[in-house]
Amino acid sequence: MGEEKHDGLAVPGQIVLAHELPFTVGDLRVQPSVRQVKRGDKRETLEPRVMQLLVALARARGGIVTRDELIAWCWDGRIVGEDAINRAVSRLRQVASEIGGGTFAIETITKVGYRIVDAALAAKDRSHESEPSAPTASRRNWLFGAGAAVAGALGTGLLWRKPWQHRPDPEAVELVRLGDLAQRASRPDQTRQAVSYFERAVRIDPLYGAAWGMLALSYTHGLDGFSEAQLAGLPDRIRSAANRALELEPDNPDAQLALACVLPYFRNWSRLEPELSRIQREYPDHWLANGRLAILYYQVGRLKEGAALHMGVIKRDPMIPGPYAFAATALSRAGQIQDADALLKEAADRWPANPFLWHTKYDHLLFTGRAGSAAAMLMDPETRPSGTGDAEVAPFIRLARAIDKESPEDIEASVEDQVRMSRDDVQSIAFAAPVFALLGRPDLTLASLERYYLNEGSFGEPSPIGPYTRRYTDQLYWPAMTSINSDRRFRQLTTAIGLSDYWDSMDIDPLSLRA
Repeated sequence: MGEEKHDGLAVPGQIVLAHELPFTVGDLRVQPSVRQVKRGDKRETLEPRVMQLLVALARARGGIVTRDELIAWCWDGRIVGEDAINRAVSRLRQVASEIGGGTFAIETITKVGYRIVDAALAAKDRSHESEPSAPTASRRNWLFGAGAAVAGALGTGLLWRKPWQHRPDPEAVELVRLGDLAQRASRPDQTRQAVSYFERAVRIDPLYGAAWGMLALSYTHGLDGFSEAQLAGLPDRIRSAANRALELEPDNPDAQLALACVLPYFRNWSRLEPELSRIQREYPDHWLANGRLAILYYQVGRLKEGAALHMGVIKRDPMIPGPYAFAATALSRAGQIQDADALLKEAADRWPANPFLWHTKYDHLLFTGRAGSAAAMLMDPETRPSGTGDAEVAPFIRLARAIDKESPEDIEASVEDQVRMSRDDVQSIAFAAPVFALLGRPDLTLASLERYYLNEGSFGEPSPIGPYTRRYTDQLYWPAMTSINSDRRFRQLTTAIGLSDYWDSMDIDPLSLRA
């Protein structure tokens, strides 16, 4: 931890960010006066309270800071609830895991307070304790996906232990905690990092059932975006890890959820819904159990039901980006534009450069009549996620301008962009199909969906669809897609993939799903 200094105006016991000089913690360079943290070429702006918390813990130089001291220093002694402190600590742990690269950690000292520790020494520092500190019973709301996307966390009661149960190795416990933090970031790079943490945890402690369950669930995130051939035995690895977790902990919810999610939602809506609903009922605080059921609802047009589940996750744990993106998209598609606006603003204030949220906001603006604002957002390099260059955003700026200005030349160029990207990667059709409708090309919408869902027709390149291939139907509910509702080919398509049968069984009118 770097030396912590104050300027002549700083007063111990009071934290005025404007007067705090820069310091380092782990590999993170901290600049309190501008509320920024930096590691390498990555930079992030923290909320004022979170930065005050980081300064308070850094001042202690590895010593313990009590909750009362945090209230006095960071909340000016005002009465605040436990949730306020917990949210700030949770956010700081996310910072340590993501931009901090896991080079330091925030340790909870039960019934005492918190301290900053070097991540490499964290497990060793806790090995003398009779009970592991975090995570144990306090980490009951685990899991992701995203997720993104989006990632993992601790399932309900996963780390509760009875006296006769296996006591996990402290180093494995620490790796599980780091994996938890990484998956909550809803970023692909952090999801891969989480898998690595969990794999190391089960190697260190093969009897650690919770780690096996988390590993199985983290593997499921790798099922998206790959062809059948590219999956290379991943479903078998998921089942193996999940079954091992259930051997050690028969009620492990992560393992149950992982097994349920081996199959794609596509064409399995009626088969998966009862099992996902059961898991969500039995583990109502398990955020990915809620999230996976919500995503199934989005696939079949039950947008408001899915959004309600994700909003419940946000209420219980507001420091996970993925649910904001999913809920905002569902609200946008359901016509609740202002609610989606507010949710995305709240999320952007917390995570200004999260790629999942950034893409979600672009889609929301593009499909709700604000294409000019979508273009302006992409043109501002300050709002882009790290590593996103001009060449990457150029086709999407061109698309937004084409929709905004209604220029025939720009529209044709954007159509060609989307055709090219869909030919190169069939997964791009999920975005291209509603874009074609928005650009006034319903013929391309239907042709691209025929390739995407059935691997038929003349659009794009053949892409075989196997039992584990992921295809998504949530894009059918963008308002732009109403242009193909009355086309008989749309009903033929939804009938061919079994979606019409689901709608009929649930007595849902597909024409009313966007109302």
